[in-house]
Amino acid sequence: MKSLLFLSLTLAAGALAQTPITARITPQALAKLQQHSPMERLMSAKEGEATVTRPDDQSIIKQSMILHDGKNWTLVPKGAVIFIPKPMSARVDAKPVGTLLPFTEFLTQNRAWITTNEVSFNQAAGEEPLPAERAAFWAKQDKIVIAVHQNGPISINVSQSAQAITQR
Repeated sequence: MKSLLFLSLTLAAGALAQTPITARITPQALAKLQQHSPMERLMSAKEGEATVTRPDDQSIIKQSMILHDGKNWTLVPKGAVIFIPKPMSARVDAKPVGTLLPFTEFLTQNRAWITTNEVSFNQAAGEEPLPAERAAFWAKQDKIVIAVHQNGPISINVSQSAQAITQR
């Protein structure tokens, strides 16, 4: 009985197996196959359809602030740096030097002069103010303070009166 079951499974597997493709596809055959690809139609713009372009004056560098330690540098969005003590101002918005690091790695290496402040989306949008007692604490620390949301830097929309806090 077992041998009959084994034989039927072997025959079924052989019947279901297909012969492997051994001939290589030619460039003409590949082009013909790609003409009928649904992705090809999605990627090409239709006649009269507006094309999406990025303005030439936009760049991630222009929309960011550079923090550097002399050997490495990182990018944070403009408005994410919410406090800069005078002795640390040379480390912000200078020419990048060395190796570009992800924010979390740069922060880990430079905890001695950078700290973060967790903010909510309402605080980032400027709908809710940052607590004043935090700003007083920052002045005592002599560290650059970066606003973060879920450990990632985030821009803060601050009013004109609150901008006086950020530059001391």
